[in-house]
Amino acid sequence: MLIVDQSVLDDISRGFSVPAQPRLLLELLKLMADQNPDINAISDLISQDVAVSAAILKTINSPLYGLSRTITDIKMSVNYIGLFGVVTLVTGSLLKKSFDPKNCSINLDNFWKLTSNIASVAETIGQRYRPNIANDKFFSLGLFHACGVPVMAMKYKDYQQVLDDALTTPEVSLTTIEEQKYGVHHSTIGYYVASSWRLPKDVCQIILQHHDREFLNNLNGSQEQDLFAVLKLSEQLVSLSFNKKSTADWAYVKDDVCKLLAINDEVLQQLIVEFSETE
Repeated sequence: MLIVDQSVLDDISRGFSVPAQPRLLLELLKLMADQNPDINAISDLISQDVAVSAAILKTINSPLYGLSRTITDIKMSVNYIGLFGVVTLVTGSLLKKSFDPKNCSINLDNFWKLTSNIASVAETIGQRYRPNIANDKFFSLGLFHACGVPVMAMKYKDYQQVLDDALTTPEVSLTTIEEQKYGVHHSTIGYYVASSWRLPKDVCQIILQHHDREFLNNLNGSQEQDLFAVLKLSEQLVSLSFNKKSTADWAYVKDDVCKLLAINDEVLQQLIVEFSETE
């Protein structure tokens, strides 16, 4: 398992504009920690943030959830998709609010559109192939896996060029290119963000290693490898749908991902068609 030295984390905290865990999320998690969480208290807390509430209602009323009626308030949202579903939506909304597009060298709208779709696909794939794992883990992993990217883009004005260069040299992973140029890569920063936002430890670990092309070389039946496999498949499906090309990592992890999830080439093609139709 890859371990991040504390000195590296200290350097990140000093050198990068890393978003701190919002007070709203901290208070929400405290309420969720109760043995019998109070739905009214949770709904009231979320409703205090107008922007977050609006984002949740917009999301839950989208075709993604396919609800038969329009949801008009947060308490109704909790009743329809459950406490953990709402917490996941709140976390995603707060994460997106944490970055100022004016000070970022990449297009944040496009970035969040891509990661939000990866999160949604990961949730679906996870539920289908690994129903024993809590669904919110897949969504959180999909949404946060690349959260170090906007942090890098806030600090480095030439970061978009690095992303562009990585597309032309798929044989070299993005994290390797970043490490060579900046001495740090977005996966480490993403691990720091996810940890400080108190995401599950196994989710944080996969965020740290999500570009490790050898992560599945020795299958061990661990939940971490399941999370990794679902994430890489989801990235590939979204990339084919939106960019009409494979991810740089896919050629290196495809066989192991398909083996772990028991997906043959025919099923893989069916998934590609299925998720291209939901663009």
